Amino acid sequence: MRGRRSERMEVSAKGKKLFSRHTHYCADSVEFCPIEGYQEYLAVGTYQLDSSNKTEDEGVYEAKLESGQQAEGTSPEPKNQRLGRLYLEYITQEKTLCVIQEIEMAAILDMKWCHHTFQGKAMLGVVNATGELLLFSLNDNDEKNKQLELKCKYVIDEDCLALSLDWSTGKMETSSPSIVISDSKGKISVVQLTENGELVQSQRFSAHNFEAWISAFDYWAPNMILTGGDDCKLKMFDIRSGDAMQIYCKKHDMGVTSLHSSSHKEHLIASGSYDENVSLWDGRHMKRPLTTVGMGGGVWRLKWEPHGKDLLLCACMHNGFHVLSTQDITSNDPKIVVSFEDHQSLAYGVDWYHGQDIEENIVASGSFYDKLLCLWAFE
Repeated sequence: MRGRRSERMEVSAKGKKLFSRHTHYCADSVEFCPIEGYQEYLAVGTYQLDSSNKTEDEGVYEAKLESGQQAEGTSPEPKNQRLGRLYLEYITQEKTLCVIQEIEMAAILDMKWCHHTFQGKAMLGVVNATGELLLFSLNDNDEKNKQLELKCKYVIDEDCLALSLDWSTGKMETSSPSIVISDSKGKISVVQLTENGELVQSQRFSAHNFEAWISAFDYWAPNMILTGGDDCKLKMFDIRSGDAMQIYCKKHDMGVTSLHSSSHKEHLIASGSYDENVSLWDGRHMKRPLTTVGMGGGVWRLKWEPHGKDLLLCACMHNGFHVLSTQDITSNDPKIVVSFEDHQSLAYGVDWYHGQDIEENIVASGSFYDKLLCLWAFE
C-alpha cells in the first residue's frame, strides 16, 4: 500500500529536559560528533541579524528564513550584519553541557560532521552567510580540552548564502570524501576534500528557481544527490557525468526544507517541508511517498537515529521537536512517540547523541528567537 497520509498523532510521551542554556545569538544548528571517542562533543551554530543597517529587501528575506513562511523574491546580497558564533561543547557525565570553545564568524546556516575520520581527525563542515564552506578538525592536543582548528575553506559564491551541506560518507569511508552545498541562488555545488587536504569544486549547477534550502547525499549511492528548494520541488541528480543529470522531480505544496537518507535502510528517504508534512519515500519508486505525516509545523530538520532504530527526529519550527516511530512502514503509519516542547520559539537545530553505552536516547536541540539550547532524553 502506497501513498497513505496520516493526521497529526497524539503524543505518547514527553522528552525529559536534562540541561538548558541561552546562546548569545539565535541557535539554528546543533550537531553531535559521530566519531567513536569523540561522541561527547557537540557543535552549536548560531545566526544573528544586526538590524541596525537592514534594508527593506533584507528584512523580507530574513522573515522568510526565520519564520518559515514562503515568500517569493530575490535573495539580497549577504551583508556583514549577519553574525554567527560556533560553539564546541562537551556533554558531561552529569548530562550537562560545558562550553569549551567559541569561534566568531559570519552567520552559520548549517553544519555537519564527517561520518568518518579524515587523516585520523574528526572533521566538521560549516556553511555560512558569506557563501563559504569551512572545514575544522577536532584536535587531540589536550585530552580534556580538545579544540576546533580551521584546516581549509572554499568560497562557493560571495554573493549568496550557503544554506546547507552534507558529506558523502554516511554509509562508506573514503580517503577523499565529497561535500554537497546548496545556496540562496538555487544552485548546488559539489566539493571534494582531496587526500592533500584541499577543497576542489567538481560541479556547480542550477537546481531550483529560488533558495535551495537543503541538499543531501543518497548514502547508499553517493553519486546521487537529493535537493529541495523554495520552488516546492524535491529533486535527485546523478553527478557521475560532467553535467549533473536530473533523475526525478517531485512537487510539494510548499518549499522543501529538509532531506535525510537512511544509512541503515537502503532506498529510505525522509523529506520535510514548510507545508508541515514529513514524507517517507522509497527512492526506487518516487511516484508518491510511502506515507505522509502532518507535524503541525514547518519541518526544518530531519535526522534518522544513527544506530538503526526505526526513529526519525523532527524539528518542526512552530510546533517543537518530535520523534517519529517508523517501524514497519508498509503496514503501519509512523507515530509520534515522543515530543519535546520546552522551547518557546522556532525549533531549528536538532541531533542525536551517538553514544550507545546509555539506557536513554539523548537529543540536543536549539531554537531561534529565544536563543535556547537544550539537552533532553527519553527511554
